[in-house]
Amino acid sequence: MKDALILKTIQEKIKNLGSLPGCYLWKNQLGQVIYVGKALKLQSRVRSYLNPNQKDRKTRALYVELYDLDWIATRTEKEALLLEATLIKKYNPKFNVRLKDDKKYPFLCVSTSEDYPMVFLTRKVKDNGDRYFGPFTDVKAARDTLELIHRIFPVRKTKLKLPLSKPQRPCLNFHMGRCLGPCQGNITKETYSELVDEILRFLEGKKDRLVADLKSAMLDASTKMEYERAGFLKQRIEKINQIREKQTVVSLDGGDEDILGISKRDDEGQIVILEVRGGRLEGKKSFPLTGLSFSDDEEAFNSFLRDYYLNVTILPSLVYLPTSAKGNHDVFLETILEKYGTSIKLKFPEMGPKKSLLRLAEKNAELSLTERILATKLRDQTVAMKELQEKLNLPTLPRTIECYDISHFQGSSPVASGVMFVEGKPYKSGYRHYKMRGYDGINDPGMIHEVIARRLSHLVNEEEPLPDLIVIDGGLTQLSRAAEAANALDLGHIPMVGLAKKREEIYFPGEKHPYSFDIHSPMMRLLRNVRDEAHRFGVTFQRLQRKKKALKSILDDIPDIGASRRKNILMYFQSKKKVTDATKEELEKVQGIGPVLAEKIYNNIQSLKKIEPR
Repeated sequence: MKDALILKTIQEKIKNLGSLPGCYLWKNQLGQVIYVGKALKLQSRVRSYLNPNQKDRKTRALYVELYDLDWIATRTEKEALLLEATLIKKYNPKFNVRLKDDKKYPFLCVSTSEDYPMVFLTRKVKDNGDRYFGPFTDVKAARDTLELIHRIFPVRKTKLKLPLSKPQRPCLNFHMGRCLGPCQGNITKETYSELVDEILRFLEGKKDRLVADLKSAMLDASTKMEYERAGFLKQRIEKINQIREKQTVVSLDGGDEDILGISKRDDEGQIVILEVRGGRLEGKKSFPLTGLSFSDDEEAFNSFLRDYYLNVTILPSLVYLPTSAKGNHDVFLETILEKYGTSIKLKFPEMGPKKSLLRLAEKNAELSLTERILATKLRDQTVAMKELQEKLNLPTLPRTIECYDISHFQGSSPVASGVMFVEGKPYKSGYRHYKMRGYDGINDPGMIHEVIARRLSHLVNEEEPLPDLIVIDGGLTQLSRAAEAANALDLGHIPMVGLAKKREEIYFPGEKHPYSFDIHSPMMRLLRNVRDEAHRFGVTFQRLQRKKKALKSILDDIPDIGASRRKNILMYFQSKKKVTDATKEELEKVQGIGPVLAEKIYNNIQSLKKIEPR
């Protein structure tokens, strides 16, 4: 139950809210903002969170942590929508869906505020009269687009304040036909503006119209016998047509559309936009999301629509979304109309060609999310290995790590397990099970000594490579015995540590006191992963040994059962419970067991069940 004093304090604050629109900020006991929301009427919206019997899973989880409340009133709900986006970026609250990357994506800028504009990449969007296109989620794609523009359109590439007071000698781009040379002062502002208009139409996706205009200009130049200009225009038409031929036609209507797909995995997600311009699929943008553990598709898309389309420079006329994103988008659409002077339509197709494109976008989102998660894991593993080398003062990067654990049930059926991780990932071919030879009962240190001695002896005898690090599941006593085994084989130089379960502390050979490191660090996450895998592998094997022993013991007490028949019964039933629960008819199905022997086995099992606890 939530503390009554906390609820009373929050309720007193709510009384002051009234029916104003605005944003509310829920905080935890540490004063951290854990959720930001917007509301048309703050008081009623915030009060709804205080019901402990929430149907919504996310609100139930939030209710457990909420401790304090803050708010900011606005004049309209549209202002609240914009403020919500700003506050989420500022506080990064864990219960909000948000774009994962905090970095600014690059834009292509056409510096139309200048007399002779340039085209370049920038991460800063200024309100200075320049035209911006983006954002680009892929920096390489942005650079490729810039290079393509420079190849097609002979726009200037050198930063100069034009016009110059004194013309200068043209650069190599002019001689290569990649610049019209405005620095020489031999091209008028009007002629250069025509070139810039072509670039703007190209970036806006109006390639069909651009080609038509260029063809008209080419014919006009040819009529006037301006053959050099006509030749330049023809080259541009050919290059643009080459690009259009590579683009897939997805809409015969020739419209500008965005098709959105989402993929989610635990707290992480990915949204992909397939951009259709002039009816042709021009490209793909991919955005990482986080904060999805308690959020459905509707909330995820609502957050993305707000964060993305309120910051773009060019709006499509249509945005296609899956039906799971349906909801009330009125405030968003009104805000778009107010900001851009034009609006967009949201559509949720349930069948037809657009539904197929939505599935394609979703598939792309799945692939992008998988790629990102794998890249993150690989990066974390590399960081973890480097951290291990640094913190444990290892001579080399621990690319091969082995971990050993002892498993038994109250001293019976003791076994050891050894697992191997290579480059931070499990290497199943290096996993080993060991049945204890020299010990029976509870003697974990002695068993660790035995298994390390056996393992290292094998590596030396077979001339196999030694591990870069050995981890012992246990404290100082187990580690000391493992080190003794290594020293006896003159292998004391192999780095070895013990990882104690209780406090996740690390022990070093010859040192009495353990060391503590940040348990959330990549290094400790890797060590725990290795240790837990060794424990899992050992317990599984130990249970299997106990099961076989139990089956064997119950059959040993039955007369007229030899090794062959015992083996057949074990193979047929596979478990002690199935043997003890078997009927006479089931026993008869076992190879080599007839009706008479089946009845004898059945009667013996029933008598044993009466005296043995189950």
